[in-house]
Amino acid sequence: MIHQYKMNGYNIVMDGNSGAVHAVDPVAYDIISMYENKKKNEIISIILARYEGVTKEDVIETIEEVEELVREQLLFSVDPFEEVAMEFKSKQSVLKALCLHVAHACNMDCKY
Repeated sequence: MIHQYKMNGYNIVMDGNSGAVHAVDPVAYDIISMYENKKKNEIISIILARYEGVTKEDVIETIEEVEELVREQLLFSVDPFEEVAMEFKSKQSVLKALCLHVAHACNMDCKY
């Protein structure tokens, strides 16, 4: 699962399944947002129309870098718990123990 957001001038892309966090430029940010839903040629056309000064070679190189991250399971990685997630819901679990750890000293600088 991919999460994309912009914060403090950074374009951040996070893969929730692998835990990888990427700070990317605006072109890569847009390519990643379109990567699963559009064909390579469509992505190239959209990016070239959207960004002045970006060449076709730049876009192709960025797409290749995204593809490399996908191969390395750092983007669009597989959820390792997808298959077992439903099993956890169907199992009936019983709470066997509950431990309460009380502070040994006052945490709020109390005076008695």
